Amino acid sequence: MATLLVELRCPEGGLERFSIKVIKKYNVSPRIIMPKFRTRPNYELSGVIIGKKVERMEVKDYVVEYFKEAGLIDRVLSIKLI
Repeated sequence: MATLLVELRCPEGGLERFSIKVIKKYNVSPRIIMPKFRTRPNYELSGVIIGKKVERMEVKDYVVEYFKEAGLIDRVLSIKLI
């Protein structure tokens, strides 16, 4: 698939931009959406693993829900799927 570009409001620098990779796998369940976490230097979301029948909007909705659970949704300025 592609990449999610996320912009967050940051108290120190003003704006923080980062990308989340969207990885399409064919050897998993076709409707699965799983997070992939980076362990070093910090434990944070680095990618999203999806099955072959997952739509683009479902991936974006999943990431929005992830930020809601993490308590960061109020800092999110934009999420773009490119």
